[in-house]
Parts: sequence; structure tokens; C-alpha cells
Amino acid sequence: MPFNFDFLVNIRWQDIIDIAILTVVIYRILLMLRGTRTIQIISGFLLVAIFFYFANIFNLIGSTWVLRNIFNSIVIVFIVLFQSDIKNALAQMGASTVFHDSHLGESSNTLESIYSVCEYFSNQRIGALIVLENEMGLGDYYSGATRLNAQFSRQLLVSIFNPHSPLHDGAVVISRERLIAYAGCILPLSKEIDITKNLGTRHRAALGLSEESDAVILTVSEETGEISMAHNSELITQSANYQVKSKLKDVFAKSKKTTGA
Repeated sequence: MPFNFDFLVNIRWQDIIDIAILTVVIYRILLMLRGTRTIQIISGFLLVAIFFYFANIFNLIGSTWVLRNIFNSIVIVFIVLFQSDIKNALAQMGASTVFHDSHLGESSNTLESIYSVCEYFSNQRIGALIVLENEMGLGDYYSGATRLNAQFSRQLLVSIFNPHSPLHDGAVVISRERLIAYAGCILPLSKEIDITKNLGTRHRAALGLSEESDAVILTVSEETGEISMAHNSELITQSANYQVKSKLKDVFAKSKKTTGA
């Protein structure tokens, strides 16, 4: 039986714009939610909904009554559970529109400054772990960290990673708005045993976050002074002059083009 395409005749140009807007909005929301526990919580709600469906079929009165009351208050439940995610999402929307994000890639000077600080750490054999936020939210990794939200400056970054600073052991997160957002962040370690068995904790943490998000993570080895970069589950080392630096600029240049900036 041939497929009937007659319904396409009734599609208006407004419908096409409507679909395009919803697609972009949903895509942006999913990017913000990745890297948080929100997806897992929503999956849990889906499992509860499936259980409610079968409880209703098999006439489990007690379970049906409890779950029905939960679903009747679903809006309040979502607000309570996702209040931090909602707040972060609204803050991101306030700082940038859906169609245009403020990226680190907009100013090569910022990337130059970040990399020059890494070179200073390298020369001084100071260990460092710097996360450059990209498209995805990193809300879960701020737990227990110190919130700064300070304008980016070389001096502040150097003081944070001073070996005598209480924050030097964790990671620093630089937000899309070019703020030093958090310090002392604990990142997940990579689970790729074959790749990480010869790496230190900083490199394993950088690789671990790159496996779970699209962030760019710069590391400076305290022992060797080597500057490395983790992105998309790949660890890039300084095997040639300025290889990490050029790769860093390339990643954010591509990110800028993708968002139509």
C-alpha cells in the first residue's frame, strides 16, 4: 500500500517555523541537562509510570492510590526535584539566547590567557586542572565546590592553584560567560582502565569528565610540567609545539560555528 503524502498539502509555513523553534529549544534543554542527574531522575519517573500502569491493570489498590496522588502533584514534585537545574537553565538563558551563546571562542584573548597561565604552571611545576565549560551543563560536579563567579584573571587562577591554597587540589571551572565559576571541584575518574593505568589522578579526572560531557579540560602535570587537554574521551598531549594550544582554539572555533555565533 503506497504511503499517502496528502497531509503535506495542509502544512503551513508557520508550522515549519514552529517545529524548527521547538527542535532548537528541546535540543538546547537536553544539552543543558546532560552532565546532571536530571536524565536519571526522569528515567526513574518513567519506570514508576510503567509500574503504575501495571499496578492499575492488576488492581493493586494501595500502590495505585499512592502513585496516582504522586502524579496528581507532578508539577510540584518536578519543581522541588529540579529546582537547581531550573535555576541554572534560566541563568544560562538570561546570559545567552537560544540562538546565540556567549562562548569562550568569541575571544581568542581569553584562550590565550588561559593557556599562558598553563605555561606558567608548567614552568613552575605546579599541578593544575582547568575545566572550560562548553554546551553541556556541569551542575553535578559543583557539589562541595567553592562558588566564585569571578571575572577571569590570571592572578586569581594562579592564586587558586598555589600549592598552599586549600583549593589547589580540585578543578577550576570556567563558565561560558568567561567567569571563574567554581574552584575545588571533584571530577569523576575515567573508567577506561587500559587508557588510565599509567596516568595520574588529574589526567584520569580530566579524561573522566570528557567521557561524560563536551567540556574541554586542561591539565598540567606537577611531576613533568606537561600540558595536556582532554576532550570527547581523548587525551591530547604536548607532543609537538603548541599542539594543545591549537587544538584548544580549534574546538571552540567549531563550537562557535555550530551555534551560529
